[in-house]
Amino acid sequence: MTRLLPTAALTTLTAIVALLIAAYAIRVGVVADDTVRLWAGASAAGSGEVPIGRIVSAYPTVPFLATTLISFLTPSGSPAPALLAAALLALLTRLWFVSLRDIGLPGLYAGLATLLLALHPALLRAVADGPADMFLALFLFLMARALYDLRARAQTSEVMAVGVTLLAVAFSHPMGAAFAVAAIPFLILAVPPVLARSAFSVVAPLIFPTIFAALAFLYVAWVFPGSGWSIFGAPAESLVAWSAVVARKFGEGLTGSLALDTALGVLLALVLGAPVAAFATAWIRQRRPLVMPPLVFAATAVAAAILAVATGLFGDPTAVTVAAPALAAAAIVRVPLAHARENMPRVMALLMLGWLGGVVGLALINPATVTRFRTLLDGGTDPERSDALAIGGATSGRDGVLVDSDNAPAVVLGRQAAHGLLGPSNEAFAMTMLFGRIGTPFVAMPDPRSMTGENDKLNRAFPGLYRQGPSGYQLIYHNNTWKLFERLEPKQLQGH
Repeated sequence: MTRLLPTAALTTLTAIVALLIAAYAIRVGVVADDTVRLWAGASAAGSGEVPIGRIVSAYPTVPFLATTLISFLTPSGSPAPALLAAALLALLTRLWFVSLRDIGLPGLYAGLATLLLALHPALLRAVADGPADMFLALFLFLMARALYDLRARAQTSEVMAVGVTLLAVAFSHPMGAAFAVAAIPFLILAVPPVLARSAFSVVAPLIFPTIFAALAFLYVAWVFPGSGWSIFGAPAESLVAWSAVVARKFGEGLTGSLALDTALGVLLALVLGAPVAAFATAWIRQRRPLVMPPLVFAATAVAAAILAVATGLFGDPTAVTVAAPALAAAAIVRVPLAHARENMPRVMALLMLGWLGGVVGLALINPATVTRFRTLLDGGTDPERSDALAIGGATSGRDGVLVDSDNAPAVVLGRQAAHGLLGPSNEAFAMTMLFGRIGTPFVAMPDPRSMTGENDKLNRAFPGLYRQGPSGYQLIYHNNTWKLFERLEPKQLQGH
């Protein structure tokens, strides 16, 4: 009972903070595109508008399925990603506070340390960006803790823990997949030297669950939607957008190579965002079982960022910044000197420095993050996102609206339901694209000169449709980006 009340208070506090941040980000329109896409897809799946094949082959799998479940269980229009992100931050808060109390920290120290970790800038950004980033933070913490345990004991349970967390990381976020791939060559360093003589026999059990699940997923993704490589589309777009922002801010950078500059940025973000892990490792530098896990974890994070930028397959590397609070928490819990009573004042000071360093790390990895938070604080909006939300609201109550909702998922959010929209997963949309004829009751088109309109499938199939409108239709709504047309009835056509 003595722990129950402070645990409940801390988890409630962080959950409320997360909900406020996520709700305000949604209201002013600075939610990440990947989160909007996830939200719209989960809303459509929860209302039965998405075929089962696209549900089982959706990626990132863990946040998509979790968000779909929440969308199904909550009333229509509920901010499912915000609810899930808040719940995950509350879960992390509980895990950290209970772990710190279990290792003997006094309640005041444990509570303050938990708040500094849970409200770390990297985690606040993750809350605003949605459940995929929060799942990544959760599983990275579990993996960092499992690496410490593996190096110390390397029993069956520890091997299974690393293997399962590696699998969870891979299916939580595109950058998680990069992290899982990048971890493979470093895992040999994570096991005791006695077992490291046979690299294959050690690494194989650790990576087998992830490889098997990845191959099975790619097969399912190939069979159902028709292209197993379609899962890389959204990450590639986010990487292009991130690269453009970084290029505008830093030019050619320090080395002239974006991949190397990103690696340096991630390394600095880890050191600045988790100085307690660096100092804890230095304090026990003679004890190799405790030194190697944080080094392996940090090396994997840096390699994952290089892999993401070099291949272009895993998206914006900003998400890997959540590794800083995850590593800091694992180091405090698993390194004895880091939670010794005599070192508590130093650990608290390092956690405070880590909070400040987290801000600097985010600015180094992605300057757009600072801009987004400044926009959020100023109450600014994204004009095209606002227009998409508005056209979604204009379609409310109207069934049979032909729209490329995959390209503009905010339309689904503005409508507060996917039911009644005929998007790319609908047969009517496929028939329209196949035969080049529009016959649906309504059709929504974005301006081809806008960012949204450039990638719209209907605009590509019908280049002049936005300006002229389909034959036999009338314009019933428009804003700066979108037009909504309604099919005329025979009597109306005679009048025209």
